[in-house]
Amino acid sequence: MNNTLDVIFLGYDNARHARLADALSHLGFNVRHCHDLAKLYERYFHAPSPLIVLEAPLPDIHNAAVRLRAADRGLGIVAISAFPDAESRIRTLLCGADACLPPDVTGLELAAALQALVRRAAVQESPDAASEASLAGESSQETWRLANKGWTLVSPGGRTLGLTTGERDFLSRLVNSPDRKVSREAFHADGMDDADSGITRRRFVDVMISRLRRKAAAKQMALPIRAVHGWGYMFAADIAFDLDFRAMGDEGRPDSQDDWRRELADASS
Repeated sequence: MNNTLDVIFLGYDNARHARLADALSHLGFNVRHCHDLAKLYERYFHAPSPLIVLEAPLPDIHNAAVRLRAADRGLGIVAISAFPDAESRIRTLLCGADACLPPDVTGLELAAALQALVRRAAVQESPDAASEASLAGESSQETWRLANKGWTLVSPGGRTLGLTTGERDFLSRLVNSPDRKVSREAFHADGMDDADSGITRRRFVDVMISRLRRKAAAKQMALPIRAVHGWGYMFAADIAFDLDFRAMGDEGRPDSQDDWRRELADASS
């Protein structure tokens, strides 16, 4: 199952929830059900999904949209409710929803809205996004460096970014890979044992990369990390270890080596 079609579906109306969820399943989506906000948060932060459907009273939709959008700016969120007016729809969109649909929405219409969000994510992950690097003053043709024994990423322009244990491990694998590619399945973070499923491992990598991109963007660094569809990630630029570079201050201090579940929670905060 393509994990870009994973959906967490919050639904309070059992009959309508079942009808729409079944329609999505028949159209190729992998739907995980939940019937209250607590279960929604538990499911998402334990195993994040790229798509969320919120069918609930507006206050719950707004609370969920705000919290989930803060966790991942690239998340696709569709809200289903009896919006009384334009103002309520606008408020819902401002809280973080990408689309507002009425309660009588059909399964095909909901699927089309979700597919539009999948296409948006695919464009953001495409190699064409390399143009972002020039906007941030970074060149994908120049060498990025891992310094401080791999704890600091240094851009071609000299910007620095401190890395967590998982990020350091992941980027180190990219440096050591001849083609600068790493599959989701191959990544094995500290603390992750053989009992952890492949799906859990893939989700961990996706959340970690999303978090790393947000950290880099906050420092005006356009990371040339690209998704390889259905497989893993690649670093679309030269990257090498730098044994001589020494960062000062916070960038020079490695984060504590917590286990991968602690890091996943951090990525979702």
